[in-house]
Amino acid sequence: MGDIGQVFGCLAGADAVVHLAAIPRPTFHPNEVVFRTNVLSTYNVLEVAAGLGIRRVVLASSISVLGFPFFYHRFAPNYVPLDEAHPMQPQDAYALSKVVGEVMADAFARRTEMTIVSLRLAWIHTPASFQEQLMPMWEDRAAGASNLWGYVDARDAARACRLALEADVKGHERFFIAAPDTFMPIRSEDLVREFYPEAELRPGFGEHASLFSSARASHLLAFRAEHRWRDYV
Repeated sequence: MGDIGQVFGCLAGADAVVHLAAIPRPTFHPNEVVFRTNVLSTYNVLEVAAGLGIRRVVLASSISVLGFPFFYHRFAPNYVPLDEAHPMQPQDAYALSKVVGEVMADAFARRTEMTIVSLRLAWIHTPASFQEQLMPMWEDRAAGASNLWGYVDARDAARACRLALEADVKGHERFFIAAPDTFMPIRSEDLVREFYPEAELRPGFGEHASLFSSARASHLLAFRAEHRWRDYV
């Protein structure tokens, strides 16, 4: 994905693109490698799509644009549930690469007639990983705090990609894609009060509600998560 010529070869003849290729976290590679790889691959996809006249691109962005979960210095959300209007506050190379990806999408939407959809995906899981990775956090609530206890089933993430390809939207649009609940069995308000007491709790915040609002995705993409950890644990 770092070689624009090869990207041209890959995308020739495509009607649309779903760009998922990236280094998914900043912990296994040097910061400059994470940033360069993610930013350059996204730029190349957008540049090639523009050159080939491809009219629809879906980008895998991340909740990390907000600054979670790989921050160096702890901070709290301004409010919950978080929506697309919340400020982006990246600290790490991965989060910064995703912010830059969205800024590039803005630029290409201004430059061309492409429709670009950035899906801010929560922590992606499968039925197997619900038990292997999430259940241990029930005993250690702090372990999931940096992720704001948010998740999305891989099947719902895939369906969001398809819906983004088909949605009647224009320009560049951003959407949070998350399950409607947290992966914790205790009340969401209690989690917020314990770990992020500075955050404003906005009206309508449900008992086990996710700290990420997918309301905009529901409205414009007709997205609703169909799979929850409670169905498999």
